[in-house]
Amino acid sequence: MNEKNNKKILKTIMIIVLLIIVVGIGITVAYFSAQSLSNTQTIKTGGLSIVYEEDSKADIEFQITEPIYDEEIEDKATKIQFRAHSFVNEERYMNISIEEIEMAEELKTEDFRWALYETDKDYSNIGTKIADGDFTNTEAVKSLKKDITVAGKETKYYTLYLWIRETDEKQIGYGGKEFSGKIVIYGNEEKSEILLSEQIKKNNPISEDKPDFGQVAKTDEGLIKDVDDDGDTYYFRGAVEDNYVKFNGLKWSNNDEYHTTGDDMLWRIVRINGDGTIRLIADGSIGESAFNENYEDEKYAGYTYDNSKANVQDGENSTIKTYLEDWYNNNMQEYDEYITTSRFCNDTTVSSTSGGTIKYGAYDRLLKKTPSFKCPNTTKNYGGLYTDLKVGLITSDEVMFAGGGSNNNRSYYLYGKSEYSYTASPFTFTDCLDILSFDDYLGIIISGDAPQSVRPVIILKFDLLYTGGKGTKNSPYLVG
Repeated sequence: MNEKNNKKILKTIMIIVLLIIVVGIGITVAYFSAQSLSNTQTIKTGGLSIVYEEDSKADIEFQITEPIYDEEIEDKATKIQFRAHSFVNEERYMNISIEEIEMAEELKTEDFRWALYETDKDYSNIGTKIADGDFTNTEAVKSLKKDITVAGKETKYYTLYLWIRETDEKQIGYGGKEFSGKIVIYGNEEKSEILLSEQIKKNNPISEDKPDFGQVAKTDEGLIKDVDDDGDTYYFRGAVEDNYVKFNGLKWSNNDEYHTTGDDMLWRIVRINGDGTIRLIADGSIGESAFNENYEDEKYAGYTYDNSKANVQDGENSTIKTYLEDWYNNNMQEYDEYITTSRFCNDTTVSSTSGGTIKYGAYDRLLKKTPSFKCPNTTKNYGGLYTDLKVGLITSDEVMFAGGGSNNNRSYYLYGKSEYSYTASPFTFTDCLDILSFDDYLGIIISGDAPQSVRPVIILKFDLLYTGGKGTKNSPYLVG
């Protein structure tokens, strides 16, 4: 009886030991555990067919266990293996990035590495490294390699490795941390040095149909073509979800109801201007200001006032102009190289005067539902067309084009990121000045009343190249 029990005990011990060995091997070899988040294994893009091999997927998610040496990555790092086949006769160019990244802050380090290798069709050796890097300062998008050439009818094979590098020094804070992202591969007929403005147009079907501006836009009406002072302009309208832009590393510097200091600061594309530059508005408020603290004279309708006839822009600054430029100088200098001067309109033309009331151009266009991107010439010594500013305000016309108006709209992309914010459009002046503001509708605010939210508008250079992102909130177009 004791002999039988001893045999049972011995058998149990052997099974436990075997399980420990198997688990131990599993932990070592499968140091990262890549997990599919979708069933997609094959995609087609720009003349290329991308096929993920067995146990590899575009969507990855893993948890960190322990560091490994660089020379061990072929055996111990996470592997994502895929092949790219050109099913056309001409060369195609492939861009690879990881997007929709979510990762622990502790992993934003040079110890967290990635490397992309071209290998043979059996993936039998590590192959030739074509790109590598780390995840320092990584945001939502990490570009891995651009313009990988795949010849016509050719098939190429690749392995992407991800790992924590062993440094032989004390490394803490990595264990158990999580990383997830989506491998995104674009195939192009031409090399990827494409202008951001062209990529935006490629990603969005363009309509030339003129909307009914008597109706607010509560659905996504996409990208629409019109004209401004410089040529063809393309504007987003309605409940748009793919017009986000992010400056790499830029954070909100203030708290309000919609964001806190240190959150990523996002922007929305208002339109591609006629000169190819891209007009952005902050996706929230940088704080509050009066339009002009003085408002008992019509000249305070001007973004500047007491302008000389020689230069509309050499007059006295409005309160809000000073506020915006102070904010820009304190927050945007690191990104100044990407931002240009272009047209900002503060329309102070008069549509009519009656009973001592001046009605400005925006009054007439809002009443008739006829917005325009063109800036009329004013005869006033305040306001007008500005061409040397780095930061300014949206116009009431641009709000109407975006989908707002005199009727309530809580669906279009400008709504709900701040309380009512100033436009650059004066409305009327009698014994005080009314400025149009926007949120769920275009309203009227007395210029010197309690300060209102301020949403800056900036303009990206026309020659800015596309570097990544799809324009969504989780994968914004990335600048810098």
